[in-house]
Amino acid sequence: MGRGGLGTLIAISFVAGAAWGLSWAVLAPYLRLLGYSGLEYGLLGGFSVFTSTFATLAAGVLSDFMGARRVIQAGLLVSALAAYLISMGGWWFLVAGFLLNGVGGGLFWVSRTAYAAKISSSSRLHYSLSFLAAANVLGGAVGSFLGWAPVTVARLAGIGLAPLYSWSIRVAGLLVLASAVMASGLRFEGGVERVRPSFRGLGRTFYALASIEVVIGFGAAMAIHNIDYYFAAKYGVTSGELGSVLGLEQLAMGLLMLKMPSLADRTGGPVKLYLALAYPSIPLLVAITFTDSYLLASALYIARTIMMNVANPLLQAFTLNLVPRERQGMASSLLSLSWTLPGGFGRAVGGYLLDIDLELPLRLTALIYTASLTGIAYVAARAPAEGSESASSGQGPGS
Repeated sequence: MGRGGLGTLIAISFVAGAAWGLSWAVLAPYLRLLGYSGLEYGLLGGFSVFTSTFATLAAGVLSDFMGARRVIQAGLLVSALAAYLISMGGWWFLVAGFLLNGVGGGLFWVSRTAYAAKISSSSRLHYSLSFLAAANVLGGAVGSFLGWAPVTVARLAGIGLAPLYSWSIRVAGLLVLASAVMASGLRFEGGVERVRPSFRGLGRTFYALASIEVVIGFGAAMAIHNIDYYFAAKYGVTSGELGSVLGLEQLAMGLLMLKMPSLADRTGGPVKLYLALAYPSIPLLVAITFTDSYLLASALYIARTIMMNVANPLLQAFTLNLVPRERQGMASSLLSLSWTLPGGFGRAVGGYLLDIDLELPLRLTALIYTASLTGIAYVAARAPAEGSESASSGQGPGS
């Protein structure tokens, strides 16, 4: 892909992933130490998702119109500022930080996908997106294991965890800032066209899959996006234990993601492999709610998360390849919106349900996943015929 292209973006994804992993390991224990409830934690996540919705849509338009490289860097800079505000710990600092975190995340993740799509051929896009996702989760593994750092320092120095959690979030912000500096080395992607922002020309199959992702996104936000708070509330774990679980999950998933594209080529395609892995993850999610052992619950969580998410880049590549290259920035936005639109409501609902019954959000999400995966199987089975029609009419590359 050339110097300053996909290789640089993979490195950026790794460093940004490390920052995300560290933040996720310490954030829920930090806010619980400060006295915030599950509802307040869910509301903060909802604020982030709310601003991410608008940033996500803007990122696709900007990536198509002016190039994704600039949007990537802007998103990282905003995320670094958000981390500093969150580290302050006061309610209004948290609100401001989570709001900005949504903006930064929306800009970065969409433009990163759009950049990869614009510099990759359609036949290799599932490789590019899988490698980027692998870099991100492997970095997340490193960051999550760093969750032991504040716990170790607190025990050795005999000081409280809260200020150490605060400084850990600031370290995460510095990692994001380093990623923004690295983004200046990205080359300007070729083939950027001055296209008018439009939702037309993306195809019925694309919109059907994106609609199903809305439902999956609600379930994920309600249960999985609050899982750190769930573990902290049910088992009283610190960022060390929590970080170990998140780190092991991401390490295994990142390594497996590197194998997914070639495995999909040998086993009938991206969607078939995605479904074959995702369906068996649902009973594991339900099983988490029937154990009082953190060791067993974390093992089940690691297994279900890997199975549900390891092939996500394959499904994303399949969906993006349904639309023309010049519309892939907008398509990336809509795919991200399918997760962010229900996310704010889902996190708030999940946080409220956690205060009522810790197990309820996970069990409801299992039902949502079952229905949604069945919908993906149905829509994808009809995609080839529709893709051929789209290709002949100039609407997209087909499948």
